[in-house]
Amino acid sequence: MINIGIIGLGYWGPNYLRIFSQLDGCRVGAASDKDGKRLEAFSKTYPSVRLFSDFRKMMEDEILDGVVIATPTTTHFAVAKEVLAKGCHVLLEKPLAMTERECKSLCDIAAKNKKILMVGHTFLYNSCVNWIQNFVNAGHAGKVYYLHAQRTNLGPIRHDVGAMMDLAPHDISMFLHILGKEPVKVSAEGSAFLTNSREDVAFLHLEFKDGTMAHVHVSWLEPRKVRQLTVIGDKKMIVFDDVNMSEPVRIFDKGVTRTKEYRTFGEFQMILRDGDIVIPKIRLSEPLKDQCSAFLSAVQSGKTPVSDGRFGLKVVRVLEAARKSLQTGGKAVRLA
Repeated sequence: MINIGIIGLGYWGPNYLRIFSQLDGCRVGAASDKDGKRLEAFSKTYPSVRLFSDFRKMMEDEILDGVVIATPTTTHFAVAKEVLAKGCHVLLEKPLAMTERECKSLCDIAAKNKKILMVGHTFLYNSCVNWIQNFVNAGHAGKVYYLHAQRTNLGPIRHDVGAMMDLAPHDISMFLHILGKEPVKVSAEGSAFLTNSREDVAFLHLEFKDGTMAHVHVSWLEPRKVRQLTVIGDKKMIVFDDVNMSEPVRIFDKGVTRTKEYRTFGEFQMILRDGDIVIPKIRLSEPLKDQCSAFLSAVQSGKTPVSDGRFGLKVVRVLEAARKSLQTGGKAVRLA
C-alpha cells in the first residue's frame, strides 16, 4: 500500500485527492494547504486524511512514499527540492520548474536519491494523443509538415505566471511526444493587456531540424473555450478537439500531390486531394486517472514514466527560450 501525500489543495490539487482516494494500491494519508477554510471543507469530505497547514509539518508527522505537488508554478522548485531530499517519490504539476537550471537540479536530486520524479503532463496520458502519436509514428500521416495548436478561453487568470507558462506546456508536451524530437529554434510574441508584468496572450513558433514547424496560440482573453491540435502531413491530416467528447479525433484524407514540374503555369503543378473524413474509435478514459495510475506503477516497479523529469526539462527548455524571445520582441532563440 503506497501512502500518498498531497501539497496544495487549490485549483488542481482536489482532483489528485479525489483520484488517488479511488485508486487501488494506495491511500491518501495526508494533505496540506495554507488556506484554513479549504482544509476545513476537505476535512468533512475526506475525514480519514490528515490535514496540515504546513507541508513541512506533514512530512515530519507522516511516513509518505509518494508526494503530489500541486502548488503555484513559482514554488515548484523549492517545494520539490525539499520533498525529494526527504526521500519521497514526487509527482509534480506542470511545468516542472521555471528554468532549465532548476529542472536539471531536481532531476539530479531525484537520481541521487533513486526516486521517481514525474511531471503532470496530462496529455501524454490522453488516449487520443497516444493514438495520434502511434498513427504518425506508423507513417500513416506521411511526412509531417507542421502542427498547430490553439488553447484559449476567458480565464482562468493566474497571478504567478503568464498565459504562456500556464497553458503552452500542454501543447509543447504534445508536440515533443508526437514528433519524438526537440526544436532547434523558438520564437514568441505576446502582449500583457490586463497587467504590465504577465502576458495574457502569446503566439509561440517552434522549428525543428528537419524543417517541421509547430505553432501555439494561447490566451486568457477569448470568448470561446478552444482546445485543438492539428497535424498536417503529406498523406493525412489530423484534428484533435479536446472539447468534442463524441468525436475528439478526425482523420482527413486530404493533401496536395505534386505533378511534373513546369517552368510556366505554376498553378497546374499541384493536384489537390480531397478524400474521406474518418472518425477513429478510441477508448476514452480520464487522462488524469491514467496519469496517477502511471505514477503508482512507476513507484512500484522503479521504471521511468513517460513524463519523467527529463521530459519535463525538455518542455521547460522550450518555454525558457520562448520567454527570452518574448522579452526581445520576438527574436528567435536557438537551442543547443
